[in-house]
Amino acid sequence: MPFSADFVKFRSRGAWSSLLVAAPLALGGCIIVDDDGRDHDHHHHDWDDDDGDDGDDNTPPPPPADDPMRVAIDTDALLSSEPGEGVGIFVEYAAGGTWTLWTTCDTNQSRVPCTFDLYASVDTSSELFDIAGSELEKSDATRLVDEGIAYFHAETGADFDAMTFTTTKGAVVRLEAYLDGVLEPRYVYWFGDGVLHEGAPTNPLDFEPTVP
Repeated sequence: MPFSADFVKFRSRGAWSSLLVAAPLALGGCIIVDDDGRDHDHHHHDWDDDDGDDGDDNTPPPPPADDPMRVAIDTDALLSSEPGEGVGIFVEYAAGGTWTLWTTCDTNQSRVPCTFDLYASVDTSSELFDIAGSELEKSDATRLVDEGIAYFHAETGADFDAMTFTTTKGAVVRLEAYLDGVLEPRYVYWFGDGVLHEGAPTNPLDFEPTVP
């Protein structure tokens, strides 16, 4: 079942960890991601780990980029989803400069996790700082890979994984999204201009908050 804006709820922001635990239980109208027919054999593969480590620092090389489009993201609009029921890369912005990227997978149906590699960046006129992960496991990682560029690696199963960071208030944020090592815009979701958007028109994609 595709997402519907009818299921999107505006909620007050508390601690992110509390939101992740409470959202599936407390919200009467959660966004529920059903099995989306993803070709698991095609999309699920591992990065080669030449160093023999656990893959935490296995950053994929940047691919050829689309010409990024700029889209609006509604300030203080939150999304929710049942863990394990569908693939999703969710983008949220809170007034004052706090961004949240979080992921879900269709593991309840596929029986395999999704590997996400997400890059969030700002231009030289803005700052990006205070990167933090939430609900992360040993195989997940968040870090600043260069000035103004945050990296999020998540191996998501029947759970949530999340990264938050802060930017200059109202800054435009560019997102590059990979699923299982492949540039994948279809699973990017955000709320903009009062509409739930399902899939990005370009990858990378630039997000501009409606209110700083």
